[in-house]
Amino acid sequence: MRHVVAIAKRELRSYFVSPTAYAAMTAYALLSGYFFNSMVVYYVRVASLADRQIEALGRSDLQLDVPTVILEEFFKNQGSFVLLLVMPLLTMGLLTDERRKGTFELLLTSPIRPVELTLGKFFGALTLFVIMSLPTLPYWYFLAQGGDWEPGVVLAGYMGLFLLGATQIAIGLFVSSLSEHILVSALGTYGVLVALNFIDTSASLVRSIWVDFIQFLSFHYHNVEFARGVIALRDITYFGGFLALALFLTQRSIESIRFKRS
Repeated sequence: MRHVVAIAKRELRSYFVSPTAYAAMTAYALLSGYFFNSMVVYYVRVASLADRQIEALGRSDLQLDVPTVILEEFFKNQGSFVLLLVMPLLTMGLLTDERRKGTFELLLTSPIRPVELTLGKFFGALTLFVIMSLPTLPYWYFLAQGGDWEPGVVLAGYMGLFLLGATQIAIGLFVSSLSEHILVSALGTYGVLVALNFIDTSASLVRSIWVDFIQFLSFHYHNVEFARGVIALRDITYFGGFLALALFLTQRSIESIRFKRS
């Protein structure tokens, strides 16, 4: 455990001595702020239109709970778009950069075990992701000024984003262990994440066991449940299983590299 903490701290420090952390944090903050503002403006206009229709006609088909709808759309958007753009920036150099600088050999010949190296890198990137998410917390104070919202929905939404982000980091870490070029690592991670996020769009409208299976593989499908405020064991198990598999494959990849160079 001591080695894991040391590697995680080293990884977190390395982020802030390069443009990577600042670029990722800036992109995350700007995209999150832009989409939150756009949603607030749009749904407030819809609510105003509904109020005018009620005054004029006595009824309206546009009535909605503005804070709840904004919460759901925000967390869905974060998972299916913002994280998809930012996560490869965090993971593309986790192991690829070590190989490029020649420090990977030093790690392989040290007393550090592959599982410790894997977990240390993972927790370092995960800590940065948590730091990146902190600027979004004041959004809910601002939203509360215009209406009531359910704290449980916010909790479920952040839980979904945390599980999704952790899973994407683990996948990016595995892809990073396969390449010696940062660009290849980034593009490979983008490809895998896009495929897993939108795989359910190819599912047919006709119900079948294969359609259900394809839909079950989709990140978006499981994150939507958290965005709605639903915490289901099925979705937690899904992300936990994907996370464990990606970390296991990363460990095996590091062991393979060590074996080839020994």
